[in-house]
Amino acid sequence: MTEIISSNKNDKIKYLKKLYSSSKRKKKGKFVLEGFRLIKQAYQSDAKFDYLFVTDSFAKSREYQEIISDSKLKDKEFLITENLLNELSDTINPQGIIAVVSEINYKIDEIVNNSEKILVLDRIQDPGNLGTIIRTAAASGFDAIISLKGTVDIYNLKVLRATAGAIFNIDFLNKLDYNMFNKYLKNDLANYQLVCSDPISENYYHKVNYDNKVILVIGNEGNGIRNDLLDKSDLKIKIPLKNGIESINAAMAAGILMYQINTK
Repeated sequence: MTEIISSNKNDKIKYLKKLYSSSKRKKKGKFVLEGFRLIKQAYQSDAKFDYLFVTDSFAKSREYQEIISDSKLKDKEFLITENLLNELSDTINPQGIIAVVSEINYKIDEIVNNSEKILVLDRIQDPGNLGTIIRTAAASGFDAIISLKGTVDIYNLKVLRATAGAIFNIDFLNKLDYNMFNKYLKNDLANYQLVCSDPISENYYHKVNYDNKVILVIGNEGNGIRNDLLDKSDLKIKIPLKNGIESINAAMAAGILMYQINTK
């Protein structure tokens, strides 16, 4: 790396800027990562990198050498001025590094073959909630996540930041069509116990039995799980709430239920 990119008219920078648009990102099958921790997690999980944009000062750091020590990435790196990187970044402190990475495409048979505990997200809207749920799913030992269409995009930058890199530690299907999910329920996923979080259930989450193979469904923050999916459930569960509280945060509820299911 000798030349330092300083202009937003550079072709690689134009390409990077397009990927900050969700529609263009999806069309290209790429996503943007900002900051050392996320990029290191991607690197360690063998994600496919297109570009590494790094400032001169960060390129000299010990942290960066942990990434670039692999010669496979050396032809992907480009120096960029601090001002231009900060201008492009969605993060207040991007830590001197931005990467373009190919989307990860898991298939349903990979998830079924590798998973006993699957989390299904039905129209989760808040990026912070989704990121926290992904991080907690990985930490609690769930094997995979299926997000249904209507859920915020897993590759949203706010979601990625909230996962703290856990997105690379768990298998997932992103924005699966609900009709396709129903087909999977009848076939590939037919031998899983379908468990739905439902505040009007009579079953408390810690007083029921769970099968070895479980699909846990968490619904939209305001409207919960769609009725059609609730009707298909094998078990509906709720978390006991006191002091007049009617509901708790979706990410908090998901964490409580996932840890319970994985310790029964």
